[in-house]
Amino acid sequence: MRYSLLNFIFCPYCGGDLIRTALKEIRIDFNDTFDILSYQINKKDSLIGPVPNFKKNTSLTKILIKHACSPDPLEMDNTADIIKGLLICGECNHWYPISNFVLELLPDHLRDWEKDIKFLSEFSDHLPGKLYKKLQKRTKFFQAQKNKIQDEIQDYKKAEISIKDKVDDQDFFGPGYSSPFNKDNPEFTQNLIKRFSSVLPFLQLKQNNVVLDVGSGYSWTTEWLLKMGFEPIGVDICRKYIDVGIKRMRNIRPHLIIADIENLPIKNTCLNSILCYDAFHHIANRKKALAHFFRVLKENGPVVFAEPGSDHEHAQASIEVMEKYGILEKGIDAEDLKFYCEGLDFLPPEQHFVLKTHHEEQRKMLTEDFINSHSFVDCNIYVLRKSAGKEKPIKGNLSTIT
Repeated sequence: MRYSLLNFIFCPYCGGDLIRTALKEIRIDFNDTFDILSYQINKKDSLIGPVPNFKKNTSLTKILIKHACSPDPLEMDNTADIIKGLLICGECNHWYPISNFVLELLPDHLRDWEKDIKFLSEFSDHLPGKLYKKLQKRTKFFQAQKNKIQDEIQDYKKAEISIKDKVDDQDFFGPGYSSPFNKDNPEFTQNLIKRFSSVLPFLQLKQNNVVLDVGSGYSWTTEWLLKMGFEPIGVDICRKYIDVGIKRMRNIRPHLIIADIENLPIKNTCLNSILCYDAFHHIANRKKALAHFFRVLKENGPVVFAEPGSDHEHAQASIEVMEKYGILEKGIDAEDLKFYCEGLDFLPPEQHFVLKTHHEEQRKMLTEDFINSHSFVDCNIYVLRKSAGKEKPIKGNLSTIT
């Protein structure tokens, strides 16, 4: 986890600022060709701090302030990358693990507390004694409270999280090590790239703009956005997919976090754009997800969707996935999107069509049949845009752009 990720995230439990403690990290130096020079820092004692702007004082914030280091030079925001560490919220006493460069910011009821407690124990000899005991004590409390959290659709989320335990095909995750390229299926590879290149212009990104890649999975889209000169944040609820992506990326890693989209731990109005590339059809509470999208976007910021149609859940392949893995497969159309956005100050949703036509067909009426038979991509492209306050929120008809 690069230090600069702290500019965009908060504690998913209370919304407080987080302070880092690194047990192992590397220093990186990006140049124009994205080569990386690194050296590893193994610490006998973990490095804590610097102190964020805590909104209230607690017994834990006092401990953190006492042991925190001085502020870092600005260049370290993007050159220090934590391999293993913790993020700690002094205000509510929650902590979150960083392992294999990836931060986990799941809400309490979705965390694997047994695994996390074991992870925390590895810091017993590296954290100040009072700090470690405080975290350990509060962890037991949070673990005991997790069943009191109401989430009627958590089964879908837990199915995503535990996908590796249900897979019986040893090659199931194989494509992720070379994504989006699959030499055994060039047609599928072309479709992935064609779909991505078709939706990319609608993000309207400029250099160094911050973009959220929702349900990033193997995160090749996040990786490509980084290499284009943007600052992407890939988020997925499943650790396995992102770990596979990390192996593929090697030294060139964008921001990647494990989190629940419906409890999105991203700060308000810090994103220029949001990409939902083959991901929104896995989200159950879409109204809640879109409310978070609206909250984190800057004015005029777009949400761009590349999604299967409303009949997606009736396809045989979707039915088999739902039955075998318990993962939600639910399609979406423009009317659905309009409904999910009610009460939010988004402009009317747009549906965009990328068509392949012969010059002799250019004067033909763009009927639904013509669009379906001439579509250039095998997905539906929708765009939502956060209102800048000059236009009314969603109330009228859908805006369809061809």
